[in-house]
Amino acid sequence: MGAPDLEDAFRSEATALLGYFMRRVTPQEDAADLLSETFLAAWKSPSLGSIEPVGIRPWLYGIAANVLRQHRRGKGRRTALGDKLRANVVADLAAGLDGVVPGVDPDLAEHIRDIVSTLPELDREIITLVYWEGFTQEEVAAILGKRAVTVRSRLSRTRAVLRERLAAAQD
Repeated sequence: MGAPDLEDAFRSEATALLGYFMRRVTPQEDAADLLSETFLAAWKSPSLGSIEPVGIRPWLYGIAANVLRQHRRGKGRRTALGDKLRANVVADLAAGLDGVVPGVDPDLAEHIRDIVSTLPELDREIITLVYWEGFTQEEVAAILGKRAVTVRSRLSRTRAVLRERLAAAQD
């Protein structure tokens, strides 16, 4: 007997497999992704040609179980990574990285943030990426999808505006 028609098997088992995943994952929206991963794995499987038509359903569920195990392992890693990231953010905030500029008068730092907040969105993003996040102008260009020359000219112009506004505020 020849290999089963995978397309027919997918059509006949899709609803049942979706239910299988929906009963086992949270959020349930992940179930559709897992179903598609199952069908992709089945399609790529080297053992597909040796499956007898009567054995395709258990074979598909075996693949689904493997996909579900991989999903759960990945979710555990993502959760652990998220927990680690949250802990690092809390530690950074406790270390004073919460908007306080070391060595700068807090009132002046607040005034600078206020001036920056009045800039056009693109200029504000360029300034903050360069000075607050520490990116180079070339990196900012890549982040924003702009040409490096555009970022350089806008950064230069924005620095001049900031100098003028700070000087005016000090007078």
